[in-house]
Amino acid sequence: MRWASASSRLDVPAAAAEAVAAELREQLGAGSAEGSNVAPDMALVFVSGPGPGRTSAAAEMLRRELPAATFAAVSARGVVTREHEVEQGVALSAVAARLPGVEVKPFVLTQDVWAEPITTEAEFDLRAPGARGAELVIVLGDPFSLDMERVLGLFNRWVPGVRVVGGLASAATKPGGNTLVLNDWAAHEGGIAIALHGALRADVVVSQGCEPIGPPLDVTHAEDNLIFTLDGQPAVERIEQVLRAVPENERDRLKQGLYLGRPARGEASGRGDYLIRNLLGADRDRGALAVADVVGLREKVRLHVRDGRAAQEDLEMLLSPQAFDTAASGALLFACNGRGKALFGAPDRDITSLQQALKAAAPCAGMFCAGELGPVGERNFLHGHTASIAIVRPR
Repeated sequence: MRWASASSRLDVPAAAAEAVAAELREQLGAGSAEGSNVAPDMALVFVSGPGPGRTSAAAEMLRRELPAATFAAVSARGVVTREHEVEQGVALSAVAARLPGVEVKPFVLTQDVWAEPITTEAEFDLRAPGARGAELVIVLGDPFSLDMERVLGLFNRWVPGVRVVGGLASAATKPGGNTLVLNDWAAHEGGIAIALHGALRADVVVSQGCEPIGPPLDVTHAEDNLIFTLDGQPAVERIEQVLRAVPENERDRLKQGLYLGRPARGEASGRGDYLIRNLLGADRDRGALAVADVVGLREKVRLHVRDGRAAQEDLEMLLSPQAFDTAASGALLFACNGRGKALFGAPDRDITSLQQALKAAAPCAGMFCAGELGPVGERNFLHGHTASIAIVRPR
């Protein structure tokens, strides 16, 4: 198994793709003329910069210069390279891999197909060929046209235990502005997936960018995304009680933003056990809170604040076992748009933490996302404010 990664900040997509392809070929060939002629089994490309045609143009050139058996590309607001996080502006980052003994099974996700009822394993397998029994499924989607919560829910039901890692394209702020490419298929909607089987193993890390404050709160009346009462009191009133109880020396943290955590697992109690969701607003007349999710009756929710220090500590803790493993072959990093300098106050914190945790720096690429995909426990979720990471080694 051999992975390679390369990046470019050249403004012309074709020129950037040509430079990246040349570097990837050199790394994959490892100085061998014979090796440099072996096409990679998989290539993943992340493209940022203005204009809807940039990703398509870069993908076309890269496929010509580096014909991979499975080729995928996606547009993003910013990209992650082996050493840096390019949070905005023009950039192209890619990984390519030769994967002996590994089956690479790509498939497309479209909303019309995934919106239909699925009542049997066979129906799911038709929609996600190769997902069953996979070591890892990489999924990239458009946030405006694909119901990713439903997709992940169907994965959790029909292929329990199969881990999904990836993110939502973030180049656009309205429908039709993102681009996804999978081999000969290209679109501005839907999603793409690549299932990996066989002689590889993947470690998956999902690290939150928020920390809980206050006690768990019982949802005692909710309708869709509106919470009317918490602990039997008007929701706004109960939240204000919690905030008033925050010690004076910790109140500055509230300025970083207030969020609601939904339990990702039954006994949610601390950092990493919750799905972080935005608070959309409050209706004081009715005492209701609007949340960017549908909240269930009797859920034990908890307030969270964004915290760069806690986010870095959490990521470093989750990555710490990597130092005792064999050298990683490659990695993928999907970070929330709200991380980076905005959260940490300095650039490159997530990628630096990842590479420092590994026994030796590994080829890596990724992107800043409009939502990150990753497992908590045995279930896959759509997250916010997280870094979702896959670290790959030969089995």
